[in-house]
Amino acid sequence: MDIVELFKQMVRLDTTNPPGNEYLMTDLISAVLAKEGIWHEVQTTAEGRTNLIARIGVESELPPIILISHTDVVGCENQAWKHPPFEAVEEDRIIYGRGTVDTKHLTAMQLGALLALKDHTLNRAVYLLATSDEEQGSSLGMPRLVQQYGDLFKRGLVINEGGGFCITHQGNPYWLCTVGEKGRIEVKVTIEGASGPASFKSENKAVDTFIGLLDHLGSYQFPAVDTAVHRLFTEVVGTESTHSFLNHFRWYNSHDAIILQRYDIGTQVNVLPYRIEFEFSLQLLPGRSEQEARSLLASLFAGTGVSYEVLRFDAGFESDCTNRFYKTMETLVQRHYGADRLIPVYALGRTDGRFLGPLPSDVYGFSPVTDAIPFETILKLVHQVDERIDRDSIVKGTRFLTDLIQTMGNC
Repeated sequence: MDIVELFKQMVRLDTTNPPGNEYLMTDLISAVLAKEGIWHEVQTTAEGRTNLIARIGVESELPPIILISHTDVVGCENQAWKHPPFEAVEEDRIIYGRGTVDTKHLTAMQLGALLALKDHTLNRAVYLLATSDEEQGSSLGMPRLVQQYGDLFKRGLVINEGGGFCITHQGNPYWLCTVGEKGRIEVKVTIEGASGPASFKSENKAVDTFIGLLDHLGSYQFPAVDTAVHRLFTEVVGTESTHSFLNHFRWYNSHDAIILQRYDIGTQVNVLPYRIEFEFSLQLLPGRSEQEARSLLASLFAGTGVSYEVLRFDAGFESDCTNRFYKTMETLVQRHYGADRLIPVYALGRTDGRFLGPLPSDVYGFSPVTDAIPFETILKLVHQVDERIDRDSIVKGTRFLTDLIQTMGNC
């Protein structure tokens, strides 16, 4: 089967979420799997919203390999594309389309690896999970599969989105690999103050409190924490770098962080807003408990006189960077891509891996692309206009995952 052509078929399916219609993708994958005689099931969680699980190999005492990706994509509203976003136009070996790097490329590569190994003898189970609703919080997607099949996924070795991109450091190519995700405590803040004309002097302007609080949160200095990921990152990259993204990851791997998510100061003109609400999330390094998070919030808001409400807490997780799976990945990245090393980092955002990490499973963000699209470019493509990927990334990524699964399936 031509994996690039199958990938193009996937891109041509409009699974913009909302509304989703991920059944279009699971119907296509299911038809391919049925033709090849591979066990699979489709789970329906709402009208048009479906998840798929497939398996090759055998159930054994060895940790299963779990290949995960999501089939929904974000919208293209108010974007002027070079080529229509759902036609998968190829130009100069570059394929344009929504979902080409988030994450239908990973779905195609994982499916291609499953097909390549379906008749091989493997000493462990290999699962393919293609899920819905990731772009809108995942409530109809991965949590439903974990609820039904979670016992099969414990101690899993998971390939997820979030990494697999090239960064050139001191003239040498490295590939990013995410090895965990920060936890989050989501907070709603309410500020109340005096109302009246904007020109009227007031001693209790809500907007002044809002601006002061944003400055306080934005300038808060979180202490550095010597995490295992930070230590390995430093071993690989060194203690100094002129690369701005690597310097950001160095900080990110060892510090908590604050992310402003939403704010509402009203819509009236020339009138002081008397009530301002905003929400932010405190990103916490793995290992932080909810009690520790609440204590940190208390110190953040001490003396501000502002009320806040905790909306949700999700613990972070960290994956093993010393096991055979990670070391095999690094060896194969060197062989397939000419990489110097893998660079371990925490994922910058939340992914469906957060539902598998706590099972526990070791979750690695590695949806490999070639150095034709480096990390700096990827950041400008995800969710953006003219999202695209090179043909060679699909072919080489499929070979890499096939090699990884076969190697681990024979050890």
